[in-house]
Amino acid sequence: MSKEEETVKNKWLKKGMVVLTIGCMALPMTGCKAEKIFDKVLEKSDSKKEENTEEEKKEAEPEVPVEKPQWTTDLSGSVTYTKDTEAEALQVEATASDNGTISYQWYKSLTNTNGGGTVIEGETSNTFTPPTNEAGTVYYYVVAINTIGSSTNRVTSETMEVIVSEAAPEETTPEETPTEGEAAEGEAAEGSETTEETTPAEEQPAE
Repeated sequence: MSKEEETVKNKWLKKGMVVLTIGCMALPMTGCKAEKIFDKVLEKSDSKKEENTEEEKKEAEPEVPVEKPQWTTDLSGSVTYTKDTEAEALQVEATASDNGTISYQWYKSLTNTNGGGTVIEGETSNTFTPPTNEAGTVYYYVVAINTIGSSTNRVTSETMEVIVSEAAPEETTPEETPTEGEAAEGEAAEGSETTEETTPAEEQPAE
């Protein structure tokens, strides 16, 4: 609304207030009070001023064209960790040539898609270390946001599959089973010892 239109409207509001006030004074039995009408008119006037102020703020910060960020380092592939072991940080990098501010937001998903995931609260840098405290498969992706004033543009990365497997059971060393040859040699050795023990000594000639 232009200033001229606003001025005209204010004049009509004032005239209407005067007419209503005179009418209420002339008809006191209707329960109409001039003070209430006056307050109501002022309330509408103040509300209109607030709306105009909001419109002025929006006009003061016009949207500007913002370049879409470009990935120089993106996510891809798959990696596997054993549960409760330390994982390597996932890392991305995005740039824009319009001097905007680049920020990031990481997401996770149970499906291999880079949309509709769950926001990972507090993870707003270009690196993120996935947790390994629970076994399972999770897909991670990140959104890079280029901001100039109140205007933004964004780009979404590819996904990275992170598999966390249960810890492997401890290996036990099986007892070695002798081969047929070793078993035969063992039996022959045992037979030889038995023969030597049971062979009688030669009889001595009598004197």
